[in-house]
Amino acid sequence: MALQLTLEQQRALEALALQRDLAQVGAALARAFPEAAARIGERQAALLELGWRRAQALGLAHALALARYLAAWFVFGVEFETRPGFEWAQQALVQDQASEGLRVFQLGRRSREELQRHAAKPGTGLPAPAVFDAALALLDAELAGHGAMGSLLPRERLVLGSACDIDAVDVTQIESGVRQHYAVEQGRWQRVPTGLDAELQRVLSTQGNAPLPAQLHLLGAADSSQARLRLRCLARHVCDAKVHPLVNFNGVHGHYDRRGPMTQDLLVTLPHEPPRADGPAAMAAGSPAAFSELTVAGCGLRDSGAPMGEQHVALAVYPPEQHMLAWRREPSPGFDLPAQAPPPAAAPRGRRECDGKAQDVQALQAGLAQLDTQLAEGLARLFIAWERESGVESGRLQAEPAVLAGGAGLTWGWAASPDGLAAAPFYRVAGLLDLVACQLDLRLSGELALQGTRSRLHLHCAAREELRFDAQRGPRDDDLAAVFKPAQCVFRHPFVLHLENIATPELAMLDALQPVAGAVVGAAGLRPHPAGAGLQWFARIAVEPVVATLHLHDPLLGQQRLLPHPLLPAMTLVDWSLD
Repeated sequence: MALQLTLEQQRALEALALQRDLAQVGAALARAFPEAAARIGERQAALLELGWRRAQALGLAHALALARYLAAWFVFGVEFETRPGFEWAQQALVQDQASEGLRVFQLGRRSREELQRHAAKPGTGLPAPAVFDAALALLDAELAGHGAMGSLLPRERLVLGSACDIDAVDVTQIESGVRQHYAVEQGRWQRVPTGLDAELQRVLSTQGNAPLPAQLHLLGAADSSQARLRLRCLARHVCDAKVHPLVNFNGVHGHYDRRGPMTQDLLVTLPHEPPRADGPAAMAAGSPAAFSELTVAGCGLRDSGAPMGEQHVALAVYPPEQHMLAWRREPSPGFDLPAQAPPPAAAPRGRRECDGKAQDVQALQAGLAQLDTQLAEGLARLFIAWERESGVESGRLQAEPAVLAGGAGLTWGWAASPDGLAAAPFYRVAGLLDLVACQLDLRLSGELALQGTRSRLHLHCAAREELRFDAQRGPRDDDLAAVFKPAQCVFRHPFVLHLENIATPELAMLDALQPVAGAVVGAAGLRPHPAGAGLQWFARIAVEPVVATLHLHDPLLGQQRLLPHPLLPAMTLVDWSLD
């Protein structure tokens, strides 16, 4: 005989069951959110009662539905869904013909998206998305089979959501212009098309295969200040076309969401920083990328097979500008000191471009002209040092110098990787140098009176150092300094001394023993920039101490001696650089 309860008895038992269920939900929430539960303390019972009344009004009856609803309260505050800025929560909870399992599942998904959006902001007090995920997983494990709150009927398991997942994501970079770079064609720097394989500008991820790469690398569009991505999502089953699929873009230039049908074919615009108006800070110094984040998501529930779930992709947008710099210097005019002042040097010629647009070359030309100025001043100091150090009279300096004389050019800019969008681009740097690095053709002369002898000294330095370079940094070259090491040279040009005796009554004579000690030393060309990134033109020319060993022969006294005699001190002639 079945036991029959009166209405009052049934209500009393249901009230007891409700109190028991509320206690179990509260205990599960305390384990899922221990810090929040500690802050609530004795107010938890009142919070559970209020939450249960609100849940009933929303049509949420299952213990897990109540727990997931209150989990959002624990994170965002009591009755947060009624406050401005949380309209998304109200939309998830109030859906006609949607099951309570689907509604609280979507509430959890939307809550996680909100946490993800605020994850990078300091001081929000919000838990990390991973912590929230773990809390929901604990609630699901403990309460999914608990049944309706306060019910005396057999327990039923709550089904969270319905099949909703991404089946495929297709990401393609849109090229709206003809991408070009600089190269030497017919002896002149020109812009030439950059061949790109269209398939390498596309990344496809499908369910059951590899996910999207963690990072995609894009070059800004060739004809604008933006990079463009075409994003196409395929989702055969979704929980709600107004909610999923979700495409979330978050970057320094803004944040926005696109949902449902809008994600089937979406154009994502990614701005990047425009180039500096005054040109790059240093030659061949790569500008950094601008980063954004792209998230593509569904509920991650499938009837069969492993779900794709959320796909997080960092988007790195690199500046597309291609720079070119070329110049030509003529050898310096001849010097003859002190007979005449150094004549003016021929003005250097320069050319600077960025993506085919001419840029100001005044600073370039002024920097190149400064090399001639330093050289003239250095040779003038050398002439004074020659007379003082060697002790000659009627001294003279003649020179026909050529320092970094000839033509040189350099181009630089980001270039797409041959391995596609998933690989970082490489910073292409190409150089062509055809220069005389250093040829001073230096001739110093004067008359020397020494211990009863008189002679004319001729000190020559006529060596020549050429610098030729034609190479570029490619996609497999990591070290720019290693590629451009041959773009500079180190030289040491020895001095040669000739001595002519002048007849004197004493009949003493000098002979010069070769070789003399000392040389013109230095280096010139392109070197890594001392400040860090990029390259720098440079020239450094110095004189080592020059000392001659003289043989003194005096026939009257019958003496022969070796006399070390200084001719030039150590000194720097040129220490020049140009960014």
